[in-house]
Order: sequence, then structure tokens, then C-alpha cells
Amino acid sequence: MFKKAMSVLLLCLAFNVNAVPTDEIANILAEQEAAWNRGDLDAYMQGYWNNEKMRFVSNGKFRYGWEETLAAYKKHYPDKATLGTLTFTIKETKMLSNYAAIVVGRWSLARAKDNPNGVFTLLVEKIDDRWVITHDHTSD
Repeated sequence: MFKKAMSVLLLCLAFNVNAVPTDEIANILAEQEAAWNRGDLDAYMQGYWNNEKMRFVSNGKFRYGWEETLAAYKKHYPDKATLGTLTFTIKETKMLSNYAAIVVGRWSLARAKDNPNGVFTLLVEKIDDRWVITHDHTSD
């Protein structure tokens, strides 16, 4: 009887295991990093909320909207040489609720002529059962 109860308990646990939100959020950044490093900015943007209210702040400017942000990335990073190799380092992910988190970290690009780097703060929200970046503040 004990073995049967343990088996049922283990099966229940196995089927009820959900990913931890911080792991899901880290996976978004890992997927973005991989997409950037293969030169696929369209795939990179899948980590962002595809909405006109998505906000990107950098170099003293506010940019609103997924499409505008993608267009800016394509303008500023037109080829593999300018894209370089991206590395994200997450310093902290703080859950604000079951549906929102702040992610703080560092970014760096390895390129032939330079190695720009900086910091970022992301607001990541669970929208339509999917974690997405709704606000990105990135600086050098």
C-alpha cells in the first residue's frame, strides 16, 4: 500500500511541476542572446511584448512600440559585424507579483573593433500566459 501511495504521489508531483518564473524569464534572455548571435533580430524581438505600448529607453530617448523598436535595431545593427556577439549577465530578478518582475543585469558586445557594454533594467510581465519584456531601460 505504501509503495502504491508513493508512486501516486511521485506521479502527481511529476505532472504538476511548473517552471519557476525566474527560470522562464532567464530563458527569454537566453533565447534573445542566441537569436542576436545568429543575426536574427526578428527572433530577438520575440522576447518583447508585441504592442505599441512596449517602451524602450536608451541614450536619453524614449521609444514606444514593438515595430519601432525592431526598425531601430535593424537600422543600428545592419550586419553581423555591428551585431557582434552579445552576452547578457543577469544580476537579479525580483518578482513583484505572480505576473511581474524586475530584471537587472549587464550586457556586452564582442566586436572586431570595440566591445561596448552597459547595464539594463527590464520590466517583465506575464501577458496572455507568456512572459514578455514590456519596458527596457538600457544604458552604456
